[in-house]
Amino acid sequence: MSEYPYEPKTTIPKVEFEEFDGAKFAYMLWPSYAEDNQIRQAKARVLIVHGFGEYTQIYYRMMDKLSVNGFESFFFDQRGTGETSPGKLKGLTNERYTFNDLNHFISTNLVECKEKGIPLFLWGHSMGGGIVLNYACTGKHKDDIKSFIVSGPLVVLHPHSAPNKITIFFSSLLAKCLPNFRIDTGLDLEGITSDSSYRQFLANDPMSVPLYGSFRQIYDFLERGKALYYNKDNRLSKITAPLFIQHGKDDTINDPRGSQKVYDFLKSNGNVKLQFYENARHSILSLEADNTFETVFNDLVDWLNLYSK
Repeated sequence: MSEYPYEPKTTIPKVEFEEFDGAKFAYMLWPSYAEDNQIRQAKARVLIVHGFGEYTQIYYRMMDKLSVNGFESFFFDQRGTGETSPGKLKGLTNERYTFNDLNHFISTNLVECKEKGIPLFLWGHSMGGGIVLNYACTGKHKDDIKSFIVSGPLVVLHPHSAPNKITIFFSSLLAKCLPNFRIDTGLDLEGITSDSSYRQFLANDPMSVPLYGSFRQIYDFLERGKALYYNKDNRLSKITAPLFIQHGKDDTINDPRGSQKVYDFLKSNGNVKLQFYENARHSILSLEADNTFETVFNDLVDWLNLYSK
């Protein structure tokens, strides 16, 4: 088992647990720390919605950097992954759970943010990016979110990662008849990051491999992306809050064309920004090389500062 390649400068919070709707959720609130490592009032809170098969530790670097820049962050291992769903529970979730669970955590975070007098941002990566974009369209609490931010969102898979046509044809039937049947989808280390130390960490991380997903989970997140790509029911017109999309140009997991398509639907609104990054692969704000991460992260902080005023 390899060590996580980044050493946080601030204190790593304790993972807490909360029971909700039949699951025991692992979550973490990373405060904003001052230079003397004392907790300070944050400018805003970022609620992180992670990608397929990810969990808390994957985001230590991002949360630590947010902390020293004056932002606190909230992270929960979604149903079907991480410490929330260990062992044979990996991959077991569905569309209702996905958004019902998210509504629950957004609701509790909104209450806490209101008490502190700070705004709440909703940020998502990959599968989580697809969730966040759909939430920006039709989410229960979408009007209470200050801004939505996504990185490498799952709108459409890159041809390198897309399943074959036969699998796609039968996907609906498999999801209906065998919803909880799990498969090892394989972890594309080269596609995730250009950094060898993070690749080594993932390859030897029992929380990351094997990368199990259920037929229902996989079908749901692909359908979520399709709804965005084809603007189902004109859903993208319902996005009213500011939106920032960040995507690596060399992403071979989620096709950058998907982010471009969403942006093209929304660009006339004037409150959406799309930024592509050269020589950047999929996990630009969690597992990419430091030089790429810093460029992407600085743009993220600029956006957060702009809308935290």
